[in-house]
Amino acid sequence: MSLEINNKLAVNLLSELTLLGSEIEQLNSKKDIALLFLKCLQRTFPLKFLSFVEKRNDSLEIVEQLGDSDSVLSVFNKEISDRIFNWVIEQKQVASLNLSGDKHFIFIPFIDQSIDKSIVHGMVVLHPDTPLVLSKDVSAFINLLSKIVSLSMSKFARNNDSVKYLKLKEQIKSELELTAKLHKSISGAESSKKLLFNVIEDEYSAFNGNIWWVNDLGLDISLVFFAQVLCKGAPSAMLGGFLLGEMNSLRTKAEISLHPKEVLKHLNLQFNSVFKSTGITFNAWYGVFNIGARKVRFANANHPDPFLIGPEQQVSNLIAMEKSKPLGINLNAVFIETESHISAGSRLVICTNDLLEQAAKIGDRYDPSWLPQVLETLGSLPLPEMRNSLSNILSENTPGTASKSSRLALLLEIPS
Repeated sequence: MSLEINNKLAVNLLSELTLLGSEIEQLNSKKDIALLFLKCLQRTFPLKFLSFVEKRNDSLEIVEQLGDSDSVLSVFNKEISDRIFNWVIEQKQVASLNLSGDKHFIFIPFIDQSIDKSIVHGMVVLHPDTPLVLSKDVSAFINLLSKIVSLSMSKFARNNDSVKYLKLKEQIKSELELTAKLHKSISGAESSKKLLFNVIEDEYSAFNGNIWWVNDLGLDISLVFFAQVLCKGAPSAMLGGFLLGEMNSLRTKAEISLHPKEVLKHLNLQFNSVFKSTGITFNAWYGVFNIGARKVRFANANHPDPFLIGPEQQVSNLIAMEKSKPLGINLNAVFIETESHISAGSRLVICTNDLLEQAAKIGDRYDPSWLPQVLETLGSLPLPEMRNSLSNILSENTPGTASKSSRLALLLEIPS
């Protein structure tokens, strides 16, 4: 005989609604929310079995269940379960079915329905001791309960996504910091003792394709490599690491490392396969400094000419006899060396093209003389102070400068 839902049951449901509302905000997982709802139903209805089911990767999974699961094992095979789940979700409201002849079930969908989308959290399966006939009011009340639970699950999912995002953000930051340290560790920063230098660079300069490398060779020789890989993000950091590894390898091969054109030829050959498969190239400047003779021999592959600040703070460019195209494009490219005398106490400032472009923007016009004038003003300062002052000027939010950019500048000084 059917059990008619009466007013007393509605009162019990109201009580459970109040309890649910007070406890649900304290929970911190979808599983806990589902269990709370099942316990509310278990206290309200005479039930043999109840469970909360969700679909993950097109497969139904039981999140929580209470009662005698053996009583329903013969009813729900995979095909039947999938068909019922899809049908219940389509109904968007509490529904009842008789399965396997005499087994009665009530299904409650959990859907957070908004104007533009719906989030399906799952459904609850109830197996009463005896068939339940739900009145219209009680059905509406159960639908209200399921809506509250659905909203809570959506809120938890959003909070959980926020937590995951923050954790991922911290992980990415940690990996960026480690990558920057790896680049620094193989850039020669700790091993170069002869050539005085300071660096202006963004926190994660390697991810903007900016590469620098300074190293010593022999008694009076310093090697300097400066490049910008023409891509951004993780690929540029990977390619930058590859370039630094190549430079450290070439350092032990004097027949190559002492000849700038041979270094660029080697890198061009190594990068040709990268260009063929991805179209990525890079601009580079490589110089061999003879400290004792006050000379530098260098080659340039489509890189901006460095600024030379003389002993009297006069600023000029260290112009290459001939610039080659970016590395990687032409396997048979020929590279030309230029030799120049550099007086003791002179400074060399090598900049990325991005830094030069942004520094030259004065209001609505372009003034390439802006940075040389700044360098002339700062040229008499000790190298660390010059570096700090130039960095501050470039970072000010005033016309002609940019606080966020793909910037790298290497400041070198020929010791007296």
